[in-house]
Parts: sequence; C-alpha cells; structure tokens
Amino acid sequence: MIKHFLSVAIILLSFSIIYCGFQIGNYNKKQNSKSIVTNTSMDKGLLTFGETAKYLSMSAEQLKLIVNAQDEQRGQLSSFETYEFLPYIIVSGEKYFNKVLVNEWIKYNSTKWEEIN
Repeated sequence: MIKHFLSVAIILLSFSIIYCGFQIGNYNKKQNSKSIVTNTSMDKGLLTFGETAKYLSMSAEQLKLIVNAQDEQRGQLSSFETYEFLPYIIVSGEKYFNKVLVNEWIKYNSTKWEEIN
C-alpha cells in the first residue's frame, strides 16, 4: 500500500493541476468576452438621441429642449463658433451625435453659465 501511495498522490496532483488550469483558462475567456461587449457598446463613434442624453446625464426631453433651442438660435445667425451648438447629423430622420464632437461641445461650453430654457 505504501508503495502505491506516492504514485496515487502524483496522479491526483496532476489531475488537480490540469483541472485548475482549465478553470483559470475558462475564467479569462469569460472576462475577455465581457470586456469586449462592454467596450464596443461604449466606444462607438455615433450615439443615438437616447444614448447621447444618457451620456450627458440628462433626460431625452431635456436634450430635446437644448437641441431645439440651439437650432432656433443657429437659424438666426449667419456665422457662429464651431462648438457653440451641439453638433449632430440626421440620418433617415433620426439625429445622431458624434461622441468626440459632443465632448468638444462640452469643453467649449463649460465656461458658459447661461441656462437654456
């Protein structure tokens, strides 16, 4: 019995090392797939109206009021600063916002303290 004890212990240790290796490998695969899904949804360039409102931490109605007020102001001007108004494009009747340009709009307007009604 003692002669076989060392052989059995080596076999059990080998199986436990192999099992732990598979578990660690599967854990890393799950973590990587979760981060890929999260990054692709957060790193996309164009945001929908609702996503932009969420990104700006406001309701869609508040964003709509801002965009409509800025559209009225923009229509009355012959020229204006690039990031004075929230830039967007219209595709098939829907407004889409470029995340980089939204960030520039935030930087430009962060020094202004006027409230848009």
